[in-house]
Amino acid sequence: MKILLVGGGSGGPVAPLLAIADEIKKTHPQAKFLFVGGKTGPERQMAERAGFKFIFITSGKFRRYFSWTNFLAPIQVAMGFFQSLKIIKTFRPDCVFGAGSFVQVPMVWAAWWKGIPSLIHQQDVVPSLANRLCQWPAKKITVSLEISLTSFPSTVGIFYTKHKEDKIILTGNPFREDLRHGSKDRAGLEFGLSANLPVLLVLGGGTGAQFFNTLMAKAGRELGKSVQILHSTGQGKNQKLDLPNYHAYEFIDNMADAYAAADIVVARAGLSTITELSHLKKASIIIPMPMSHQEVNGWWLMEQDAAIVLKQQRVKPEAFVSLIRKLLFSLEAQQELQKNISKIMPHTANSKISELIVKIIAKK
Repeated sequence: MKILLVGGGSGGPVAPLLAIADEIKKTHPQAKFLFVGGKTGPERQMAERAGFKFIFITSGKFRRYFSWTNFLAPIQVAMGFFQSLKIIKTFRPDCVFGAGSFVQVPMVWAAWWKGIPSLIHQQDVVPSLANRLCQWPAKKITVSLEISLTSFPSTVGIFYTKHKEDKIILTGNPFREDLRHGSKDRAGLEFGLSANLPVLLVLGGGTGAQFFNTLMAKAGRELGKSVQILHSTGQGKNQKLDLPNYHAYEFIDNMADAYAAADIVVARAGLSTITELSHLKKASIIIPMPMSHQEVNGWWLMEQDAAIVLKQQRVKPEAFVSLIRKLLFSLEAQQELQKNISKIMPHTANSKISELIVKIIAKK
């Protein structure tokens, strides 16, 4: 059994691929995987750290606004298509699995051209353009949230005529099970944390968030009087700030222990992060990336009372510090957030998606 994992650009589309690969290996230890991603982004580091062979292809990104780079995108996709054909010829996969990044577009279409089935996974509330471009050649589409079941129309033009119920399946979002096994004591030793102060975990995503870095630089001194800050700043963005109780890392390798230590998590609204917060029942403050699909994710979380959701444009350092302190001293509010976020999606995605992939391969 050979499975080609394809995704990248940020950590969001990569985490589900690694989680499903780990799940498949439990029942099919002889399965072979190849991870295909972009030339830049955190996917190479994440894939190789997880023990997967990595190769990159060219991929154009179609922006939903005017940009001169959109004129280059078709050429880049075409280059990626022919590179994908070469990879398929060499690796000879039985199935392709992607989770919504643009690097999957040439690979999924190349796989369809060669008669290789693909499964794509939609994480966010709003379908990514990459998944929309791949919905016709994909054999199956899995979605994280019930609200997304109607996001893919049952017909596209005169070609795509499969019935929705045959192709689109609610599964929840894949989750890395190793994150459940964190230790607060180990975190204290590894990150230099004290047992006497609560911990604020700040996550900017796979590439970091400059807004969070700036916010910590402005609010960190006051925050450090009442909380320890464990901050993932992003690759190449490590900031050596002389602040009390401030611990910054470009990339936190040991996320299981980091989550175990966290009393409150501040993060973007990517579905991979939201999935981790849901499985681990973490009280969180979510600040979506402006002008992106994350704003819809944030709206949906707010509707479920599953997190405190703030607009980036309205976040001021002084008010942010006050909010953290209020939440720390309100155990009831923390428990309500923990309960609600744990119920926002099914927690069976790993088994459901891995079973679908195995069935697709068996039918092939």
